[in-house]
Amino acid sequence: MDENRKTLGKLMSKGVSAYYAGVKHSLHTLKHAAHTASSFLESAVFPALDSMVQMNEQVAQAVLAAMRGERPWRDILDETAQRFDAGHRFPEIVNTWGRELFGTATLAGETVLAEDDLFRLVYIPPTRRVAGPALAVFHAGGCIPYGDRIFRMLPGVDFYSRFLERGMPVYAMELRGDRTEIDYSRLTIDSLVESIATMSSHAFAHNQEHRMVLEGYCGQGTQALAYVAAMPEDADHKFSAMSVFVSPVDGSRCTSLASAVKATPDLYHEALMAFYGAMDSYVPGESIQTGLDMSLGALFLKSHLGYFSAGWNRTDLARVKSAAELTPGQRRDLAGAYWVSTDCSKRFPVPVGIARFTSALFKHGVGADGTLPYPVLGRTVSLAALRDQTRLRVLGFYGGRDPVVPDATAQILITLLGSRYTHVIHPQAGHISYVLSPKLWETGSPKALSPNPIDLILAAAQAGANP
Repeated sequence: MDENRKTLGKLMSKGVSAYYAGVKHSLHTLKHAAHTASSFLESAVFPALDSMVQMNEQVAQAVLAAMRGERPWRDILDETAQRFDAGHRFPEIVNTWGRELFGTATLAGETVLAEDDLFRLVYIPPTRRVAGPALAVFHAGGCIPYGDRIFRMLPGVDFYSRFLERGMPVYAMELRGDRTEIDYSRLTIDSLVESIATMSSHAFAHNQEHRMVLEGYCGQGTQALAYVAAMPEDADHKFSAMSVFVSPVDGSRCTSLASAVKATPDLYHEALMAFYGAMDSYVPGESIQTGLDMSLGALFLKSHLGYFSAGWNRTDLARVKSAAELTPGQRRDLAGAYWVSTDCSKRFPVPVGIARFTSALFKHGVGADGTLPYPVLGRTVSLAALRDQTRLRVLGFYGGRDPVVPDATAQILITLLGSRYTHVIHPQAGHISYVLSPKLWETGSPKALSPNPIDLILAAAQAGANP
């Protein structure tokens, strides 16, 4: 009798557990649907309505001005025709001229030192000489949405020049191309960490074994931190300091992006990852783009109406006949528009192996002890390794106007590293301002970054070299 009761109890327990697991999954699915619907309304429908109202109001006000005799009818007709022309042309010139312009910056004297199937290491000499050994920067490349060519945005608008003009040579680890040129399926967090170790060894040897500064931007900074956590002795041997720019160290604290990841049921997420892994082994760029744009309220901007609306307000582009006629400002705007376009996102997808690491970081965050939520090189690793197994001084730079990554994401570094971590917020900077706004770096400029990141990096590297 007792055995029957036990058997019946176990069956009932399993049934109850299965029932409530199903209920919880159903609730999570409903929450996901509600979040998706709300995000779609906020990022696509309402902005589209606002845009149509704004365009109609502009036409109505112009007509009323002509009726009052304040403006000639000819001017109104000419302006409206230009607006329609620019709106119609805008998506075309973004995907032609913008594509041709994007990622075209090359620096004087740059040389490829090493390459493998996925990455190349480029040495870029400084444009200004300094007394004594120059402090070199190692840019840890990796996967970010829309691709890493943003760091070579345009001639005169790139990230590396900010270091070169201060006498700091740059070793840039960069992807060798888009998905038509390299096999993205081979890139995982493990292979990326190993590539950072290998490429930085080439850089270290070329730099006559002087310790360097490890640098990572956005998701590349997070991936570089994973390298240090997994291989602290290797990092400590080659680097005296590390800087991350707008990096989501603890992704769970990036409210707008994390909310979408947390709202996705685990079963649905795993099914997607398995499907993408079985297909091309990367998450299609357009899927990444849609998710980002819905979270950031920017879905409308990539729609046909969104492009038309953007062009409508750019009458200066209506009569430009070729890319050669574009002004520097127009070139930057078109290259920037292409960078976040659907075409660019398709070219630079995110490998499933990196997507799993990133989604875990946004869904679960970093543990209070610094433990990363995803294994690296087959084991659990922790950011506490920076504190306990390296002498690295770490700096984090964040923009006060960044809608993507809030500075709160780096709180774990403040907690773990104490005085060995320098946390900087530049109130006027956005997520990509450090790349697209060279004047922010100019000493004496009214909008200059204060404090200047390179001043702090040089001081931290010197302190790290003499702990």
